Amino acid sequence: MSKRTKTLLIALLVLALLVGLFFAVKLLMPPEEAPSSSEAGSTSVKLISLSSEELASVQVTRADGGYILRTKNDEASVDGLEGLPLDADRTKSVISQATSMTAKEMVDENPSNLGLYGLDKPSYSLTVTKTDGSSFTLEFGLESSASYGTYVKLSDSKEVYVVYTSDLTSFAYSTEDFVSKKIIPELSANADFERISFSGTNYPEPLVIEKYDFDGDHDATYSYFSYAITSPSLKPVDTESIFAYVDKILETSANTVLTGNYSEEELAQYGLDEPDARIEVTFSEEFEENTVFTFLLSFQDDTVYAICNDVPIIYTLSEADWMSLQYKDTVHGLFLLPSIYDVSRATVQTGGKSYVFEVSGEESENITYNGAAIDKTAFSKFYQLLIGASNDGNYVPGTQPEGEPLLTITFDYRNDSQSDTLQFYDAGVRKLYVAVNGEIEFTMMSSYLEKVQKACEQIINGETPDPDWKV
Repeated sequence: MSKRTKTLLIALLVLALLVGLFFAVKLLMPPEEAPSSSEAGSTSVKLISLSSEELASVQVTRADGGYILRTKNDEASVDGLEGLPLDADRTKSVISQATSMTAKEMVDENPSNLGLYGLDKPSYSLTVTKTDGSSFTLEFGLESSASYGTYVKLSDSKEVYVVYTSDLTSFAYSTEDFVSKKIIPELSANADFERISFSGTNYPEPLVIEKYDFDGDHDATYSYFSYAITSPSLKPVDTESIFAYVDKILETSANTVLTGNYSEEELAQYGLDEPDARIEVTFSEEFEENTVFTFLLSFQDDTVYAICNDVPIIYTLSEADWMSLQYKDTVHGLFLLPSIYDVSRATVQTGGKSYVFEVSGEESENITYNGAAIDKTAFSKFYQLLIGASNDGNYVPGTQPEGEPLLTITFDYRNDSQSDTLQFYDAGVRKLYVAVNGEIEFTMMSSYLEKVQKACEQIINGETPDPDWKV
């Protein structure tokens, strides 16, 4: 046997002896103990564990208020708020936090000084009453910045725990916090805006805007419009703008709930016995009764006090443009909008000249001037210019102009003997007064006058005018 082989056999023998020794020692050692549950698991403690069906009431008692919330048949109520709409999210939050509470840990099993935790004079207490009549009370003390928690103990126990402060948010509510700030309930997807009216001390005359059928009323003055001001006078409105205002109304929520079940004295105190504005918004739905929302608004010192739909609550709202709409804000910018299919004649008088255009044919395809045919496409552009006169927002009702009109446009209609007339008067630097059938309400830019005068010569000379007079 070689020397190398002998060395290898000795090494293997030593290794076998070491392995045998290891297992012998292992068998003689006592078994390892399993870690205790307190070492392996969490130190958290369940303080409250109830189902919502077991809960009868929650009472929070604070030096600055508190509340009593009761539950029955899955319905929540708050003492003192009977008959008022409640914030469902807040009632659910209270029920959730009052039926399940876990302490982060026990901090003192037998405290010698409760004052260290603010529990000698608790900040507030929570009493939970179950449907079987039994109850328990938790007392809350100081907040611990180190653990983001609040110290708490059961009123009939010594142990002090710490609970995450974020799990106690609903116990900071006051009674008034439960009143819903949502003023307008959800409407059906099929609800159709029908009408809005404004009255009150800010409105010498009611302002009424509603769905209106000009064609059905055989009124050719404002073809194409589906909504109109019907008070104080009949005028078209811009549907897109009105719908934008209505959308804002539907999105309205209160800033604060000032008082519930108010008294007559409180009504007068906030100016709601004689409101500045009374606003009624009506929606219709096929086969259903109309839905009407009514607002009473009082404007005082940059604060809007409000009542909605006779709910016995006074709210404060953020002031919004829809609350104070006036006639001048809602009337359509265009002075007239007759359809070319309703017009039998369009007459323009300016600069001592008179231009008379006769319109006929089922599709208003025949246009003549002094017996000569006018190209329909060119006349369509000219007609767009004539009906494109629009106000500049400067409201001057009842103005009596001086002198003769600089421009007069008259539309005669096929189906009746009536006509509509626009008269334009000098109103100073780059301005014109515009009289619609003799009544002046607004001014407009004077550039319109020059554009129409030029277009009249263009159309009778076979040219196509540009209908855009503002460029």
